[in-house]
Formats: sequence, C-alpha cells, structure tokens
Amino acid sequence: YTSHILDQVKTLGFQQATATSISLGIDDLLTIPLKRWLVQDAEQQSFVLEKHHHYGNVHAVDKLRQSIEIWMTDPFNPVHIMSFSGARGNASQVHQLVGMRGLMSDPQGQMIDLPIQSNLREGLSLTEYIISCYGARKGVVDTAVRTSDAGYLTRILVEVVQHIVVRRTDCGTVRGISVSPRKGMMPERIFIQALIGRVLADDIYMGTHCIATRNQDIGIGLVNGFITFRAHLYIL
Repeated sequence: YTSHILDQVKTLGFQQATATSISLGIDDLLTIPLKRWLVQDAEQQSFVLEKHHHYGNVHAVDKLRQSIEIWMTDPFNPVHIMSFSGARGNASQVHQLVGMRGLMSDPQGQMIDLPIQSNLREGLSLTEYIISCYGARKGVVDTAVRTSDAGYLTRILVEVVQHIVVRRTDCGTVRGISVSPRKGMMPERIFIQALIGRVLADDIYMGTHCIATRNQDIGIGLVNGFITFRAHLYIL
C-alpha cells in the first residue's frame, strides 16, 4: 500500500512538472549592473546579523535561516529551481553562469593563480577563455581514455561468450547438481548463494504435493520454502 501511494506521488510530480513547463533561457541568467551594491548590502546585513548572534539576541538556528534568506533574492528563478531541486546542474555551475568562473587548473592539474572574474553570461576575455580551455581539454581527453578502456573490456567479454548460443528453453539434459539444506551438509548462507538464479533439474515433492517443477527459476521465495521443508534439490 505504501509503494502504491509513493508511485501516485511520483506520477503526480511528473504531471505537474510537465504542466509547469519550466525551461531555461539566456534571459534567465540575470546579471544586473547593481550586482556589486547588492553584494555589499547583503554583506552588511550578514554583519549586523552576526553581531546580534554574538550578543545573544539571535539563536544559531535562526541566524543560519536568516543568512540563507539574505542571499536568496529570487528562489523561483528557473535556474534556481533546476539547480537546487536536484533536477539538473549544481551550485557550482550556477556560479559559473551568473557569478564568476573562478580558479581553473593547468594541464598538470595545478591551480592557476589568475581567477576568471567574468561569467558565461557576460562572456570571457581572450585570456580568460584560454585559461578555461585547459580544464575543458583535460576533461575531453580523460573521457576519451576511459571510453576506450570500457570499450576494450566490452569487446573482450563479447569474444569470451560469442560461441555460446541459447537455442532452446529446455535442452532436455539430465545432468545437474545435487544440493541439500540439511544440517551439517552446507551452511545456510552458502546454500542460498548456490541456488539463487539457478534452474530446477527435477520436480520437488513434499509427500504427494509438488511444490516446484522442472525448469522453474529459483528465487528467494522458493529458497525459503526449500529451507523450511528441508527439501533435497537437483539443479542445473
């Protein structure tokens, strides 16, 4: 019942997100001329709040909440919604879009002490663009190297099993492995690991009652039944 409610909540969330039609455009990347003054004003408010906290007029929890509210001027901006809801992007990418790109790495992975003060919305100077290219190129190269390794592993795995072809649901073999959960013969943990994912080679009876049939896949429910009845198994 709980899973059904959660599934309905998920469906409702998808429907409302689709109906809202939140999209990201360049006009949503707001960089205004008053940015410097707004930052100074926010810093002043934070300083006053810090003084109130120092003198004991504001609790630590209230101080944290008010500090966050000072720096969050428009929580309904599409960029803010996408990033801080976890749907797409993160705070670092928002900083690069509308704040400043900050410090970049050189080809050796060392930080360049000249920060990029512009953001992607305002555009980069030639020097800033060249500095930012180091990290971008390194990311592309690393991706290519990792992709080649993964592709090589995939090719090896395919070559190993390419001669194995499944042509029938039941090949009719009578060969199998005899397994028993009786005490002293096999620990229960090993018994479960040996059965999960296997297929029964013969029918399992408890008296005259058939509890499992040949070619039936063995799952955790069936394993628990075998342990309960202490049945002797014959598996493929």
